[in-house]
Amino acid sequence: MIAYPTRLVAAAVVLAAVAIPAPLQGQTDDALEAAVEQALGDDRKLRDLEVTVDGSEVTLAGRVETFWEKSEALRRTFDVPGVGTVASEIEIPAVEDEQELTDEVIKAIQRYEYTTMWDQIDFRMLEGAVTLSGRVTPLRDKAGELFERIAKVKGVQDLQVNLETLPSRGSDETIRNSIRRQLLRNEHFMRTARSRNPPYRIIVDNGIVTLLGYAQSDIERIEMQRIVGQTNGVLRVDNQLQTLQ
Repeated sequence: MIAYPTRLVAAAVVLAAVAIPAPLQGQTDDALEAAVEQALGDDRKLRDLEVTVDGSEVTLAGRVETFWEKSEALRRTFDVPGVGTVASEIEIPAVEDEQELTDEVIKAIQRYEYTTMWDQIDFRMLEGAVTLSGRVTPLRDKAGELFERIAKVKGVQDLQVNLETLPSRGSDETIRNSIRRQLLRNEHFMRTARSRNPPYRIIVDNGIVTLLGYAQSDIERIEMQRIVGQTNGVLRVDNQLQTLQ
């Protein structure tokens, strides 16, 4: 499910330094600079970045095509022994039409093949800074995979993925399977329950079920609550479904 708020919240731009172990004893600025340049040079898209070193602090400057390339440059630099902090002056080309960028990010989320009715993914963007939030099932590294997909969208300037991975509980998975079977047999939901992206989301967390998204009518909204509420193992239902009619 993708949220379209009237007021968007900007994510913090990742430019600051992160403390990690001090430089190797006796290592010169030139040696550390050469090590960072070698680490970046393994990716041809990062070879043209400018590297300057002052003690254990490394500054990267230049231009890359995507936020993914920027994050890779930072990651590779942090991984070099002796680097203490990294400052980024890396630029990413912006797009003129933010609505077009918004559409591209939405497509990247919607085309992620492992999103299910059991996942909640909310999206916000302002001036190219994207924030994802919500809750996802633990079957894959969904947060990491979505980060890579969105970071590779040209025009994204910053990306924060604040997705909570739900704990892996056999009891919750049993509840999900039971709810799915009932929906597939129900005349109101048998079609949408087969869809990878139905208009509703069902979040199961330690026996508590939260219903999000949209139902076609009040009848469907009430019917969904009845089905979930009568499912064995469900402790409580928080019905936040909205109706389209």
